[in-house]
Amino acid sequence: MGASVSQVFRSGSALLSNRDGHRVSKATEDNIQTIFEILRANPKISIHTLEGLLLQIPKNENILAVHDESGYNILQKSVGLNHVDLARWLLQRHRPDVNRSACSLPLHIACLKGYEECVELLLKHGARIDSEARMCFPGPHCPNCEESGKYRGSQEDVGVYERLYTKLQNAVCYAIDGDQINVLNILSQKMEDPWVPFRAKKPLLHLACERGAWKCVQQLVITRSDEINTIKDEYYPIHQAVLHDGRFLDLLIQHGASTTVRTCTQQMTLLHVVIIAARKSAEDTLNTLRVLLDKGCKELINEPDTLGNTPLHALIVRYTLEEARFGYDKWTKWDALHLVRFLLQNGAKSSINQSGNSALACIFRHVRDWEVSFEMLNMLIKEEGDPNIVGRDGSVPIMVCLVPLINKDQLHHFTHSMKVCYLNCIRILLQHGANPNCAYRSTLTPLHVLVFTVSENFTLNCESVKRVNFDFIKNILLLLLQHGLDCNQSNLHILQAVVEMVQTVRTFPDVQCIYELALTLIQYGADPNIALSCKTTQGTAIFSNEIANFGENMAGPGPARPGGFRNSFRTNSRYILFYYIILLTKKESLLTDPERTYMRIICLFYFSMQHEQLYNCLKSLHNFYVARVPNRQTEGLISIITALYKRPRSLKQLCRVAIFENLNRKLAENVNKLDLPGPLKEYMLNFEP
Repeated sequence: MGASVSQVFRSGSALLSNRDGHRVSKATEDNIQTIFEILRANPKISIHTLEGLLLQIPKNENILAVHDESGYNILQKSVGLNHVDLARWLLQRHRPDVNRSACSLPLHIACLKGYEECVELLLKHGARIDSEARMCFPGPHCPNCEESGKYRGSQEDVGVYERLYTKLQNAVCYAIDGDQINVLNILSQKMEDPWVPFRAKKPLLHLACERGAWKCVQQLVITRSDEINTIKDEYYPIHQAVLHDGRFLDLLIQHGASTTVRTCTQQMTLLHVVIIAARKSAEDTLNTLRVLLDKGCKELINEPDTLGNTPLHALIVRYTLEEARFGYDKWTKWDALHLVRFLLQNGAKSSINQSGNSALACIFRHVRDWEVSFEMLNMLIKEEGDPNIVGRDGSVPIMVCLVPLINKDQLHHFTHSMKVCYLNCIRILLQHGANPNCAYRSTLTPLHVLVFTVSENFTLNCESVKRVNFDFIKNILLLLLQHGLDCNQSNLHILQAVVEMVQTVRTFPDVQCIYELALTLIQYGADPNIALSCKTTQGTAIFSNEIANFGENMAGPGPARPGGFRNSFRTNSRYILFYYIILLTKKESLLTDPERTYMRIICLFYFSMQHEQLYNCLKSLHNFYVARVPNRQTEGLISIITALYKRPRSLKQLCRVAIFENLNRKLAENVNKLDLPGPLKEYMLNFEP
């Protein structure tokens, strides 16, 4: 506790010069401001010229309480100008506390600039190496400084160091920041004195490599060779060296640095560090990788870190950062592809199928440019990439690719070329064995993702955009169906999910989209005869209420109905066609369509269902609506149901249903195998009258 309080008093962050009761007189302030003006006009002016003004300042007044327009006192200014005589005069006559200032301590300024004589002078007069402060000099005070906002600041004479040092640092760090090896030697000798309690928190070689101080590293690898293979704060010196020019890496390797070391917690190899952490150009990255692979890192090219990311995964993530411009703006997509090819050529093939972290899934999760995604995917697939290995979240690549479609805003921003590349990505996955019937967490399948996306697409306002988006989703669905997507393998039957979209449609063209989607699914094997699933949805809740109300009416006054009739009604009312018509009557605006688009879906089921199931369903519908009072909106629908119930299908239509069932409802896949004329094949596929 005492040491902490002592540090606060020494740092000056709590005790600024004007707070100690020693205010300066107006004459002293005027004299010091005059000296500031003289130094601004002639920084190398002789101390003898200034001595007259300096002697007018009483010894007991605090000269550090007066600041120039940028907020610096006379001692900071003299050290910053390397005016040794003025600094010596001030220190000997006024003996100010050189360790108290809001920022930019005189010793820190001297160490950063490499003013050796000033460093020795300040150390002689009590400057502490361990005092920590920020550095605002030579610019105005930075936002992190306690003095920020007090001074207007002057933009002239602002050097390269402006606003770069916003962290609390000691003199050693500033000497290394300025790559001042002679100053560092002075400080090192001072630290070796037995009466100096300060010791560096981090080995000097680590600091020099971290801050890219070339001159310091050149000497420290010789004088402190024991630190070359020492870990400190997760990293070895070589981990910091790879972030800078290639000469740093070469120098450490020449002096015995091991290239197989890893960071402590993340277990990153040098390959990981140079790819993900070093903000180098593609050419410099490639050259560094070549050096590392030649110097012993080739055996680590497939080694993962603690997150399961190999250097290949790190390269994909790095391109994502380049793409997003999060401080990385040096790589083009061709650079990224070239580096991926380079890693594969040097043995990174095993990283593609990393257990629990597929590189294919990594591409879809991170890369936003679909052209680059396709090129990378094609490259990895040719190197025996397995599209059925899961990524880090447990989903296979095709699911990682499809799930973002749920966000309808992404479709809105898809250009034509992006859609082409997206479809090509899915196609190449399917062609190389991706399972279209996969599931994420056992419930979410590609089929449900696409159906949900279509449903969300109906909420858009622009008709042209909705149609374009629907055509794109339909193309994806066709691609999956052509490669074995099973329409009937689901807890909630897919035709039931399609029919429930009636609740979300806004316009008549939306109903046409539902018809096209249902027709496509039936052509590829969806069973139109299936009953509703037991899973409760918003639509089934409405449906159950309607059936319950009808049951109460049957149990009301009048002749009793046989129990067999009631049981058969419950059974026959659970067909998808019955369900669709109930939902349609709850969306009466759709019944006003002059083109009667909703009728196409009814006819689709009418021409595709088996005879027994169809007429049992129609009979129940007929009885259901006969027992109800018709209104103006539903009158036309009821007449259609009555007409279909009383009119049998033609022999041609019955033959189509028989062929449809004998082909296991896989019409689209097998229709070309039938020895039939082209018009009859079209008749088979489209379920038209």
